[in-house]
Amino acid sequence: MNISIIPNIYSYNNVQSKVNTSVKYPNLAPLKHDTVSFTSAMSISDSIWGNYVKELPRLQRIATVYLDATEAVANKFKEDGVFFVREMFENTAVKAPDSKLSKVNRSKNFVVRDPIRTILFVKNPYDLSILFEKIIPEYTTKRGYKIASIAKSIGKLIERGYVPVEEEKLISKFFEIEHTKESHTKYFREFKKYGYGYDEAKKMLAKYLKEGKTPNSDENIEIAKLLKKYVPDVDIRLDKNMIDMSAVPEEYRYAIGKPQKSGYEDIQLRFIRDVDKDKQSPIYHELIIQFGPTYNRNAFKEHELVYEPLRLFEELHIPLNIPVKGEVNFREYPEKGVEKFISDIKDMFRTKVSKVLINNGKNEDYFGDVDGNDEIFFNSSDIKKFERRFSNINGFLREYYKQQIAKAQISPMASEQISKEQKDDLKLLKNIKLMFVNTIETLNNEHDLKG
Repeated sequence: MNISIIPNIYSYNNVQSKVNTSVKYPNLAPLKHDTVSFTSAMSISDSIWGNYVKELPRLQRIATVYLDATEAVANKFKEDGVFFVREMFENTAVKAPDSKLSKVNRSKNFVVRDPIRTILFVKNPYDLSILFEKIIPEYTTKRGYKIASIAKSIGKLIERGYVPVEEEKLISKFFEIEHTKESHTKYFREFKKYGYGYDEAKKMLAKYLKEGKTPNSDENIEIAKLLKKYVPDVDIRLDKNMIDMSAVPEEYRYAIGKPQKSGYEDIQLRFIRDVDKDKQSPIYHELIIQFGPTYNRNAFKEHELVYEPLRLFEELHIPLNIPVKGEVNFREYPEKGVEKFISDIKDMFRTKVSKVLINNGKNEDYFGDVDGNDEIFFNSSDIKKFERRFSNINGFLREYYKQQIAKAQISPMASEQISKEQKDDLKLLKNIKLMFVNTIETLNNEHDLKG
């Protein structure tokens, strides 16, 4: 029998110990014990964990070679503003088992594409000639690596500036054939020969066939856009206004994205070793390019203080982002009230914390302007807004579950399940709030110390 012990990660007392008494919060009782669940067979999580732990010694050796290569690349292009602080990433070059397991649970995908990763600093990442003419060629022609491939839909590639090649422009023509299962199978096999993934397009066409319908010309094009093409795994998330597009090779135009909502900018790419290029499961080596050490520290701090608690909202059972026609009445649709005030919390912390941390890091590493940095703190008005928004989330969440339980009275089993989900959601909201309380107090303490 396997015993899975789920520790009380967000113990209320542990969080409260970090909270300054300048903001008053009620004392919350800690969980009395860890949660224990019993299963009759080894879980998938245990299997992933065990296999990964066995792999760690080999991954560590491979990671050391990767760090050596990255250090050599940085030394070669030092005069171009490229540098590597090895001691910052020596202990994190291989993704820890718990980090891998967390990513698997979030993505629902058992393939974690970056078990080995490191960060290279470039004083001016906007000068993409350094990336394409120096950094990438150094890895791929002299250091034994090649850029990995990733499947992306043609529609998404087009949105990011990709120009379809001639055969892709004609793809929609293939859908103007007689719509039968046999003809689709024949043509999709042809697509696969040319390196196009087709699962989503196949599902969409199957839906039409099941309904006895024939797609029109516009629908054919939409189906064609769902086809996936294998392209180099490069993602450039920078301010487009700062980039000289003439330095970007045509085949990488699709790789230019935009900063995250927090304002975070970076370049991400994945390598595989030349010796692994023909293997079904090569070892992926992630390379992240940032402005510098201060930017890196601030990005890590933002992740811990803002991203992690915000991400937990995604674990609520209550359905969010469901379209509602017409003007929304929160009494009729309390879940939309929960959604609205979660959005307000996100905006508050992204504006007051995330963007300021990211901008401060960029000011110091890119502009060299430490004096231009902004301080981060929450005044009494901010704290009242924070409290009120969380109170509204709790209120609308309770109303939502009250309505659901009323609808489910015909089924005691359904009522019991809904009550359990409500209990879980309320507990999760308490944990999220306490994490944000810790964020507020941490930043306010830093502000007081500076003052």
